[in-house]
Amino acid sequence: MYTTDVVTLPRFCIGRGVLSRFPALCRPMGRRFAVAGGVTAMDRALPALRASVSGTDMVLLGALPFGGTCTEAAMERLCAQIVPMQPDFLVGMGGGRAIDTAKGVAHRLRIPLVSVPTLVSNCAPITALSVVYREDGPFDRFIFYDAPPALTLVDLTIAAAAPARYFRAGLGDTLAKHLESTFSARGDRLGEALDHMSAMGVALSCTCYDPILAYGRQALDEVKRGEAGPAMEICARSVIVSAGLVSLLANDNYNCALAHAVCYGLQLFPHVEAQFLHGDLVAYGALVQLVLDGQEEKARGLRAFLVSLGTPVTLAQLGIPLDRGALEATLCEATTGPDMAHIPYPITPGMVFDAMARVETLQP
Repeated sequence: MYTTDVVTLPRFCIGRGVLSRFPALCRPMGRRFAVAGGVTAMDRALPALRASVSGTDMVLLGALPFGGTCTEAAMERLCAQIVPMQPDFLVGMGGGRAIDTAKGVAHRLRIPLVSVPTLVSNCAPITALSVVYREDGPFDRFIFYDAPPALTLVDLTIAAAAPARYFRAGLGDTLAKHLESTFSARGDRLGEALDHMSAMGVALSCTCYDPILAYGRQALDEVKRGEAGPAMEICARSVIVSAGLVSLLANDNYNCALAHAVCYGLQLFPHVEAQFLHGDLVAYGALVQLVLDGQEEKARGLRAFLVSLGTPVTLAQLGIPLDRGALEATLCEATTGPDMAHIPYPITPGMVFDAMARVETLQP
């Protein structure tokens, strides 16, 4: 079935030192702007931003911390602070949660958003949705928007200086995009269930997987040295651009599946939510999905790659017992969450538990 919905593709600039182009790229949106972002992110990126607008007619009205988690309350608080400033546009600066919060604020204020990621950790900088969490920590819901941010500026020099664990998590989150989209689209035919835009997105998803397996280890080493090297740039483009385009092109039915559902289920354990990054949990969920789907050979190869990165690949490494009772809430979330709305065959809690058990003993 074809759709007549308007699809707005992202406008982005990615490279070393690209914040110097901020005035030329952003001036058409207006002169006055505010920044909302992570405290650490603003400490690292605001000096370059201030330097770029120095001597121009552009005015930074204020830089506000977003609060640490993307919640409805954080969005409302920032809206109340920004409304009196009357900015022409908003800059969201930081990681995925900071930028997702800024998306919600810009949407409420009906002003353009410029996203400035200071981490290569996910595709949030160019997607048209926010992942919203509850005040007490766990995942709450998605908010979908009509268009992605008006502009995304990815300064690789700044991103390469971020802690390497975030980059590693970004690799895990991104490679799962390919595994999930091809899994959820299985059996759907172009012109029937699968529309043209979704078919393009699913086809493009291979660029979320192959470059990361080829260059991910080298890229992580570059980031550990604080270098925006060639492997880091290739993987950054996969994490932010490729995954973001898949998200924008493909119907939501094809954007997530079991890997993300397992992640959100694991986050019901308070220590997991506090200690482990989203992308690392999604990477573990990708192993569970592959094993459940009978692709154990591919799972072994992926496991070896994740081990080389230092990504946790077992429940034991996550501090979770392989116990059906202890995992009951996780298994329920993993099989009933919104990410499981469109899958090629029914998946039960027992099937997920059995796959987790096999992942525990999976060998190269």
